[in-house]
Amino acid sequence: MGFEFVKEEFLKLGFPLECESLEVKKGHCLLMQGQPLTNLYWIKNGLFREFHDDGVEQFNNSFPSKGSFYLTGFYFGGKINSSFTVEALEDSTVEILSLETLNHPKIEPIVIVEILKKISTIKYEQNLNWKLINGKKSFLHRWELFKKKYPGIWYRIPQKHLASYFNVTPQYLSKLKSNRLL
Repeated sequence: MGFEFVKEEFLKLGFPLECESLEVKKGHCLLMQGQPLTNLYWIKNGLFREFHDDGVEQFNNSFPSKGSFYLTGFYFGGKINSSFTVEALEDSTVEILSLETLNHPKIEPIVIVEILKKISTIKYEQNLNWKLINGKKSFLHRWELFKKKYPGIWYRIPQKHLASYFNVTPQYLSKLKSNRLL
C-alpha cells in the first residue's frame, strides 16, 4: 500500500509525486521525541520500537513494522512535534512523504483532508489493536493476542522492550519462559 493512494490522488490532479526511501540501521532513530514532524512515514520493511522517555524511565508504546504508517505527534508552538522516539530494532527501510508536499497551492484542501483521514483511520486501527492487547486482561491472554496480531515479531524484539510494552519486568518474562508458559 504505502503512499500509492496519495500518488494516485496527485496524479489525477496532474502532479506526479515521488517519495523518498530511507534506510535506517538497527539501533538508529528515525525520529527523536520532541523533534518537529516534517514527514509522513511508511515502513516498507523492518521493525521499530516507539517509546517515550521521561528522563527516569522509558515506556515502549508500540512496535511499528512493515506495512505501518508512522505519524504520532503533538501540536506545540505552531508545529507538530514527535510524541515518541522511534528506533529501528533491525535494519529497516521507510518511504517518506514530505508534509510540505501537501501544502502545494494547486492542491484542493479536501484532497489533503481525505489523504490525512485515510492515514488517520489506519493509525486509529493500529492504536485500537494496541488497546485491545493491553487492556485489563491477564498477561498470558494479552501475550496470546499480541502473538496473533503480530505473528513472528515477538521473537525479534528484545525482552526488555517487550517487558516495557506489557508493563511487566524482564525477570517475569524469564520466569514464564523457564516454566514454558510463553
